[in-house]
Amino acid sequence: AENLYDLFIRLEMPIVKILAEMEYAGVCIDDNKMRVLSQQFGEEAGQITREIYELAGTEFNLNSPKQIAEIFFEKLKYPIIKKTKTGISTDHDVLERLAEDYEIPRKLLEYRTLTKLKSTYLDTLPTAISKKTGLIHTSFNQTIAATGRLSSTDPNLQNIPIKGKYGALIRSTFIAQEGHSFIGADYS
Repeated sequence: AENLYDLFIRLEMPIVKILAEMEYAGVCIDDNKMRVLSQQFGEEAGQITREIYELAGTEFNLNSPKQIAEIFFEKLKYPIIKKTKTGISTDHDVLERLAEDYEIPRKLLEYRTLTKLKSTYLDTLPTAISKKTGLIHTSFNQTIAATGRLSSTDPNLQNIPIKGKYGALIRSTFIAQEGHSFIGADYS
């Protein structure tokens, strides 16, 4: 109906074999380094937590929007940036705006970054290592992204962070197997 049969035959189908080979080849990570980084990220998040408690003058659940709102807007009298149906928002955009003037939101953003990276990558990817091959075997999908780009699932290896010191540390745990290299490629 879209007149794409030629594209399907000439481009998409030949790529299937390459993707299968990539999936079979797998990706190697230094799981010991990931464990060390996970511990470091956890310790750093713990230190940030203690700093936030000290600045706030009380302990509260850093993962509770309700408790954060109580501390920020009732106790510390920060300006209200955005309201939702359920109350005052403490979403990422609000925290970024507050972080321009206040230290606790700055630290809370860093805490959230650390804990998200720790749970999403450092604690999870080692569990995806095949006991048989010692590698991670993701699935590459040709037809999920509307842009025509590949996607990766089980686990997603395409959203590994690249920015900042934390992203660089996580990326450093991916290692090319002997005699191989990593390359980045894009349709553009």
